[in-house]
Amino acid sequence: MILDVKTSVFEKKFKKERNVKVRERLQILWHLRQRYTQREVAKMLSISNGIVAFWKKRFEQEGFIGLQDKEGRGRKAGLTEEQFSMLGSALNDGVLLDDGYRRGFITKDVRGFIQQEFKQEYTPRHCRGLLKKIGCSMQVPRPRNKSRNQAAVDEFKNEFKKNVHFWILT
Repeated sequence: MILDVKTSVFEKKFKKERNVKVRERLQILWHLRQRYTQREVAKMLSISNGIVAFWKKRFEQEGFIGLQDKEGRGRKAGLTEEQFSMLGSALNDGVLLDDGYRRGFITKDVRGFIQQEFKQEYTPRHCRGLLKKIGCSMQVPRPRNKSRNQAAVDEFKNEFKKNVHFWILT
């Protein structure tokens, strides 16, 4: 099968291809097309004989499309897409505190919610990854007095900006 394909076809595909892995695979096939043995190709490219044999067989079965990486490798996700979107909508609501205020979720809350609702066990580190994937960013709380008057603070800031005669970073 490799000998049926013209050398110029390999060269054109090699020049057009941007993926380094696929280019290496094309190079393997090009050397085989030049009638080098699998061992010689492996030695020239500093790879194992098994890799050369694997890509030769894959090319013979699937053609040039078989040289691309296949999607869907690795461990399957613990949460389905539906559960993942449900988690995202639950995070938008926040946590209602005893004093009536709402605050955002912390990793511990997310972990407990997933265990309670979906019966899945996640580590705190994995929960932080899920939060990033949803689009949440970590916010560091700044201490704020609950009894402060926000209107007075805003008025002070406006007056300060009017009266200051040097540059400040705001």
